[in-house]
Amino acid sequence: MKRVEQLQDLSREHHGSLVMAKKIASIAEQGSDAELLEAIETVKQYYDDELEVHFQHEERTIFAPIFKDYKEHIGIATVLLKEHGAIRLLIPELTLQDAKNDLAAFALMLKEHTRLEESELFPLVEKLFTAEQLEAVNSFVPLD
Repeated sequence: MKRVEQLQDLSREHHGSLVMAKKIASIAEQGSDAELLEAIETVKQYYDDELEVHFQHEERTIFAPIFKDYKEHIGIATVLLKEHGAIRLLIPELTLQDAKNDLAAFALMLKEHTRLEESELFPLVEKLFTAEQLEAVNSFVPLD
């Protein structure tokens, strides 16, 4: 799907999320205990290295302007923000004991969340956001 330049980095990250979700779903379904344990570590590392920064990027540069300037679209921002929270809560709870179920849940949440952002949120942002708001998305720098 073609995106405006300012959303292309986030959209590429979404592609990576879908690849990760597919990989984790497969391991959750068929993986040995060793593979499940490795998948838990992979998910935690992915969250620490990429996903949390991605969430903050969206929250600060997309959700915040929606809540401020496009109140008629708060519904989608609220749903997506809650999904960020659910994923944040799931990550530290991943254990080998419940790995099959929890990794499958993580993979499904990540896939569905990513697809919702790509299919509904990003087209909305492309349509509504001003050039200045899009530039804020493009120039986001995470806090240390």
